[in-house]
Amino acid sequence: MSDSPAPASSPSPTPFVPSRPALFLAFLQIGVSAFGGALPWGRRVLVEERHWISEKEFTEIVTICQAAPGPNMVNMAVFIGTRYHGVLGALIAFLGIVGVPLIILLLVNELYHSFSHLPQVKAGMHGMAATATAYLLYMSLKMGGPFWKRPLGIVLCAAAAALAWFAHWHMALVLLVCGSVGVVLSKRGKL
Repeated sequence: MSDSPAPASSPSPTPFVPSRPALFLAFLQIGVSAFGGALPWGRRVLVEERHWISEKEFTEIVTICQAAPGPNMVNMAVFIGTRYHGVLGALIAFLGIVGVPLIILLLVNELYHSFSHLPQVKAGMHGMAATATAYLLYMSLKMGGPFWKRPLGIVLCAAAAALAWFAHWHMALVLLVCGSVGVVLSKRGKL
């Protein structure tokens, strides 16, 4: 089976389902490319390159994965894997996203602990932390694009950020409160 869906001009009687090897390779690609955060790479691979899900579906799945405990992209791998190939697909996608990065992390961990006392390594870690933070901000702004055109969307985003940052609310509580407000606003057509 092909790694990408059939063109829109030739409708297919059955929905597109990536093969198990394609599922593994897609999440392997995300896992080994995701420096500083996997969501931007997940979006690029799943939405832009392979067209397995739409931009809207990606945002919806991220929302679900954000509400569940665990790393968002690992949760998404399980979600997408289950969608296409059930529990086996979840395991395949999970191994794809964490297998090689786990091996790399174990090696990097050994190197870091051997050289972490060096000033150059400490300076490098500060620089990489700033870059990773900027990358996460970029992804947040890109995903929030549709909301920047609606004043209530901006207010809701700012309220969620303020509750997390200034009030130190737990993420689950921020999602519950702001998510509930978002659902109400969306049903009324204001978000």
